[in-house]
Amino acid sequence: MYGPMKYYRGITVLPILLKIIEFILRIDLRSGSLKLQSILQKGFTANTSPLNAAIILEEVYREYMDKKLPFYIVLLDAKSAFDVVVLKMLLRKVYISGTDPSSWLLIDEIHKNTESRIKWSTEISEKFSVLQGVKQGGLLSADLYKVYIEDLLSTFENTTSGCEIGETLINAVACADDVAIVSENPHELQYLVNIAAQYSEDHHYLLQPQKSVVIQVQPSNRKKSEDPVRIYINNNAMPISDKSPHLGILRSTTSQKTQDATVEQNITKSRRAAYSLMSAGMHGENGLDPSTAIQLFKTFVQPILTYGLEVILPTSKNLLKLETFQKKILKQILSVPISAPDPSVYIMSGILPIEAQIDQKSLNLFNNICNQNENHLEKKIARRQLIAKNQESNSWFIAIKRVLFKYDLQSPIVLLNDPPTKYSWKKSVRLAIDHYWKNALIQKSCTYKSLKYLGTSNISPGKCHTLLSIGNTSDPTREAVRISVKLKVITDTYILQSHRSRYNLNETPTCKLCDTDIEDRSHFCLHVKILQCIRERYLNQIDEIISDFLNFRMRDIPTDDQLQIILDCTVLLSRYTNDNTVLQRIEDLSRQLIYALHVARYRTLDIKKR
Repeated sequence: MYGPMKYYRGITVLPILLKIIEFILRIDLRSGSLKLQSILQKGFTANTSPLNAAIILEEVYREYMDKKLPFYIVLLDAKSAFDVVVLKMLLRKVYISGTDPSSWLLIDEIHKNTESRIKWSTEISEKFSVLQGVKQGGLLSADLYKVYIEDLLSTFENTTSGCEIGETLINAVACADDVAIVSENPHELQYLVNIAAQYSEDHHYLLQPQKSVVIQVQPSNRKKSEDPVRIYINNNAMPISDKSPHLGILRSTTSQKTQDATVEQNITKSRRAAYSLMSAGMHGENGLDPSTAIQLFKTFVQPILTYGLEVILPTSKNLLKLETFQKKILKQILSVPISAPDPSVYIMSGILPIEAQIDQKSLNLFNNICNQNENHLEKKIARRQLIAKNQESNSWFIAIKRVLFKYDLQSPIVLLNDPPTKYSWKKSVRLAIDHYWKNALIQKSCTYKSLKYLGTSNISPGKCHTLLSIGNTSDPTREAVRISVKLKVITDTYILQSHRSRYNLNETPTCKLCDTDIEDRSHFCLHVKILQCIRERYLNQIDEIISDFLNFRMRDIPTDDQLQIILDCTVLLSRYTNDNTVLQRIEDLSRQLIYALHVARYRTLDIKKR
C-alpha cells in the first residue's frame, strides 16, 4: 500500500517543550556559527533575507551591462538537501564551529535514535529509524544545514575565479541550500562547479544535473548569443536555460528579460491569489464591503505582486503592466467601472501606486545594506559603486541614489557612513513617500472634472477613505451594496442621461423622470420632483444633524454645497467639526439617500440590472 520511502519527505511536528529547547539551542549555535559564517551565505541570518543574496546577483548583471561583457550563472539544485545530511559529519562541524559542549550534547541527543512514521489518510505505517537529515519543521534545521554547507562557501571565498566588481570577487551567493555560481570565464565556471560537485560527493548529497542549469547572460538584448557553453556535473552535461527561478526571481539571459519574466510571473501569481479570494467575497459588488476587501488585497495579493521588484527595479513598460493589473483589481473591489478616473481609486482605497511601493521597499532594502558590517559583500559593493560609478551607470545603487533624490532624502554616502536605525528610517521613508504621492494624486485628481466632489485634503495613504467606512452597521452586506452605488455617483460613472447622450446620438440628456432638465448628478440627487418624497425623508435627518451640531441649516447653503455634503461630507463639514461620529452619521444617511434614489429610478424607468 505504501510506496518506497524515497517518495516521502518528513516534516517534524515538535512538542512544545522541544521547541523551547531548540529555541535556546539556536541562540548558542548562532553565537558561534555566525562568527565563522561565510559572507556568501545570506539565508536564515539575522538582519538579512533572500533578497540580500538576490541583490548581489542583480548587481553582477548590472555591472556586466556597464562592462558590455557576457557572464555565466549556474544554479545548483541539491536533491532533498536537508534530508540527506550525514549526522556524524554535521555534529563534527557543529563542534568545530565553537558551540558550547553542553549544547552540542543536546543537539546530539535530539537527533539520536530518531524514529518516524508515515500517515496516509487515517492509516499509520510501522515506525522506522531516521539515520540522516535534519528535522524539517524544527527550529534548528536551517541553522544546522548552514553549518553543514559552510566549508563549500569558504572554499569559494578562497578561490580567485569568478566575476569582479572593482576589486571585489563574486563567484557564488547562497541562501541555505540555494547556491548560485557566477563567472565570466567558462573554464573557471567549470572549476567552481567541480568544487561543488566534489563537496556534494564528500558529504553524500546529490547535485541533480538535469535540474541544475546554466544561464548565459548577455549585456543587452541586441547582443547575439554566443555558442552554447558546455558545463558538466560528474560527467553529466548541464542543460542551458533561457530562464530559471532563483529566490523567487526569474533570472534570464539579459537584465531586461529578467525584468519582463519576473513581472509576468508576479502578475500571474497575484491574479491566481486574487481569484482564490473571490469565493470569500473579494469580488466587488454583492461581496465583502470595500474596506475589508482592500485589507485582503493588501495582505494576500500585494506582497505577491511586488515580491522581488525592489531588486530588479522595473522599467516604465513593466511598471505600466503592474499598475494596470493593480488598478483593475481595485476598481473591481470598489465596484466602479474600468473607466473610473485612476486617482479616485488610490484616493479611496489608500493604496499607493506600484512605483511608490517599489520605491519604499527598495529604500528599506538599501537601509538594511547600510546597517551591515563593513565586511559584508553587499556593503562593499555599495560603497564601491557609489564612489566609482556616474549617473549613467546601470548600477542598482545609482538607481537608489536617484530615488533618494526624488524624495529629498539624504545622500547614499551619508547613509552608508552613518546609517539610521531600521525603524526611524522606515518612518522617514514612509512620510516622504506619502507626502510626495499624496500631492501627486491631488494634483492629478484636479484635472478630472468628474472628481470635483471627491474630498482629497484628508486622504491618508494606507487608510481607506471615509466613503468606504461601514461604521457600526448590523448589515455590512447591504451597506456594501449602498457603497458601490455611491462610489459610482461620486466618480461620475453612474449612468445618467447626460452620459448616454455623449455616446449615443439617439439619446437626449433630458431627465426621463421629469422631462424638465438635464439629468446630471446635481439633478438626480436634488431636483427630480418624482423622487422628492424619498429625498425629503433623508435630507430632513441630515439637516437636523447639521443644525444641532454645526449651527447652520443645509437648505440655507448653495445647491453645489448641498450636493457636496451628500456626496462627500468631509470636504465641507470637517471645517466645522472633527467629530468622526457626526461625519459618519451624515455619511450613512447620504449613502442611504443615494441608494434609495437609485432603486426608485430603476423601478420607475424599468431598468433591468445587467
